[in-house]
Amino acid sequence: MKITKNSGGDCALGHAQRPLPSTGVRVMVVSSPVLLGEGPHWDDVEQALYFVDIKSHSINRLKVSTGEQTQAVIDGTSVDFVVPIWQKPGLFLVAVGLNVSEVEWSGEDIEGPLFGKPMASVDSDKPDNRFNDGKVDPSGRLWGGTMGPEPEVGHVVPRQGSLYSFESSPKGGINVKMHLTGVDISNGLVWTSDNSTMYYIDTGTDRVDALDFDIVTGEISNRRPAFDFTGHNVTGHPDGMTIDTDGNLWVACFGGSQVIYVDPREDELLGRIILPAERVTSVAFGGRNLDVLYVTTSRFGLTPEQLAEQPNAGSVFAVTGLGVKGLPGQSAISLT
Repeated sequence: MKITKNSGGDCALGHAQRPLPSTGVRVMVVSSPVLLGEGPHWDDVEQALYFVDIKSHSINRLKVSTGEQTQAVIDGTSVDFVVPIWQKPGLFLVAVGLNVSEVEWSGEDIEGPLFGKPMASVDSDKPDNRFNDGKVDPSGRLWGGTMGPEPEVGHVVPRQGSLYSFESSPKGGINVKMHLTGVDISNGLVWTSDNSTMYYIDTGTDRVDALDFDIVTGEISNRRPAFDFTGHNVTGHPDGMTIDTDGNLWVACFGGSQVIYVDPREDELLGRIILPAERVTSVAFGGRNLDVLYVTTSRFGLTPEQLAEQPNAGSVFAVTGLGVKGLPGQSAISLT
């Protein structure tokens, strides 16, 4: 495990540029492996990390103080993200196939499958699609994106996905709004602390995009590139990401064995965290001080030889000593 950093002077325009510290950064395995870990969500009240295993159709909880890892299998074709519902302990919004479902879970190991209550469905004309990443914006509005079929790992039928938001309508029912179409793999999704910008990843573009964001209406506009993987010769493809209190992004690189650290306002690469797992899927800040970076990974589709070289692939990793802090995971406003 090694840490590398880019050299350079202070960032212009008052942006907080913090190259990775040269010492003190540690990468630790903190969970047992799953097949395809994704969608980490830090619950600051519980001091627990929630995440999904897409291929085993499960939601998972990691109590970091004890290391206890629990799991519940959800009935459905895939389980793609999980977020708690605000002020409703034990209730979650979970992406199940092409449905956003409400799931009740105690957080303990469950032997039989749980059955979610479907709240909203998307992509009815593309039944082979599935949800991928999902997050909640600072107002409590749920966002979730879809992707096309993936006949083999890393090869997705292009431009079949879309990006949606979900919120209760004042007139009753659920307002499902399509914001983007022609998406390869919907990923990323973070918001700046002033609520003016949303960053978004369509993995097929190999870049992070910025969009103007209206927190009241939920509208996005003025999509433009913020960080380009190809231009910076970054190995791997952009997957999930998170944002720190300085406004810098931490981006998982699927197929790249790394998480990169970037300033999206300057299209600048600030550093890299090298991980002992090739398929890095997503990241979230957590811990009591929100200064631990939790990283999900995948072992799905690796050959026996690759698994021998990457025995901890599929595990959650915790990275400490980074010298930055993130924001707690945002719970969703109930859709009922």
